[in-house]
Amino acid sequence: MADKTLDLKDLVCPRPMVVTMSTLKMMEKGQTLEVYCTDLTTKHSIPSLCERSGYKLLSIKDEGNLITFCIQK
Repeated sequence: MADKTLDLKDLVCPRPMVVTMSTLKMMEKGQTLEVYCTDLTTKHSIPSLCERSGYKLLSIKDEGNLITFCIQK
């Protein structure tokens, strides 16, 4: 179970990425964040954000119109 969850459905990039980044910055190292998105561009932008920022992308679940990310700070 994630320490924090973000419901970013219906938000369009770059908003989901910006909200995810600012939330992760406020979290403690080792905590996990679950993010729900519907914007398909997040499939590329959120993993890229994790790679650039040193966060660990634990999983991506793509269920057609819903993408779920689990990220560890």
